[in-house]
Amino acid sequence: MTEYLFISADNHLDTHWCPKDLWQDRLPEKYKEIGPKVIEGENGSQWTWEGKLWDKSAAGSNSTQFLKPFRDHGVDLPDGALPPADPTILLDHMDQSRVWSSVIFASVRKWNVSDPELLFAVYRAFNDYAMEMNKIDPDRIFILPALPTKYPDECVRELERMIKAGAKAAEFPPFDVAKPVYDEVWEPLWAMAGEARVPLCIHIGGAADAPLPPYHRGAQIAFLATAPFNLCNTFAQLVFCGAFERHPNLKVLFSECRIGWVPFAIEWCDRQTKERAPDPSAPLSMLPSEYAKRNCGFTFEEDYVGCEMMKLDWCNLGDVAIWGSDYPHPQGTWPDVSIPIDKMFEGVDPAIKQRVVWDHAAEMFNIQGPK
Repeated sequence: MTEYLFISADNHLDTHWCPKDLWQDRLPEKYKEIGPKVIEGENGSQWTWEGKLWDKSAAGSNSTQFLKPFRDHGVDLPDGALPPADPTILLDHMDQSRVWSSVIFASVRKWNVSDPELLFAVYRAFNDYAMEMNKIDPDRIFILPALPTKYPDECVRELERMIKAGAKAAEFPPFDVAKPVYDEVWEPLWAMAGEARVPLCIHIGGAADAPLPPYHRGAQIAFLATAPFNLCNTFAQLVFCGAFERHPNLKVLFSECRIGWVPFAIEWCDRQTKERAPDPSAPLSMLPSEYAKRNCGFTFEEDYVGCEMMKLDWCNLGDVAIWGSDYPHPQGTWPDVSIPIDKMFEGVDPAIKQRVVWDHAAEMFNIQGPK
């Protein structure tokens, strides 16, 4: 029997791992021709929609390329396997890491679909697939349904649909929002998520139509090196617009952003409430640090600076930090996650470690754990 020690609040189901029939099986007939499908071409198996080529696909001739990192770890997988999308393989890999539950982000948020009605259909089809997968082992696998944030009204409709379908949480991509997250247009969404106690999960990244900077003169490396900080503004906007004040049960997970910067950000936000005149349009009854502790989580894979701060419990970091493995990404910690975790948490209070690697995620996502 496996001794489960961890919950991962940041796993991934990238587009290249998606089953090639995911959308073709679920889209309305009128969208199947222009909707997402896998074709074989000069670049091997590749996704296409709206007549354009996009990501490569592991469901086809490019399978070996994508399975290589697993095989390099000595993992025996047959050609055509889709580990993040195959519940049997996924659960086996979680068992190997002693991970009980995985919160899984998809890449739908990165998709550039120009036709709004097709975009809505793509999101709905993926979200239906996600909920089908989640029913297989609902306390262990949770693929996040995603919300099309270019269209706030559709976000509300889709969140309501997912809540009725039993969603434990949903992904809210902040980089394509129609209006800033402090805008009143989002109030119905915050209210619905808070009332239903369905956390909204926000992952680092960028707008769907924004390519990475060029690999030239360090531009792309600089972008990636500072990516962990690109959710700080979203956190501050949610705090200071009063979203957590008006909706005390609203929970937000900021994912893959690491935690070393979080104590400074929280402390600096607290300072603003003391040094600047309050905004009468968004009165606050608590300090930002108190909202962070009550309403937020921040995930990391390996962050030795952050874990050093946990030894002092700086700004209640142990109450807001949540671990995630980043599976199956190569910068993640799979397959033996205990090696970096034991190293990071050396000298940290065991009670804080337990909260970071299990308890906080279990509370946020209503995870029951093994019987």
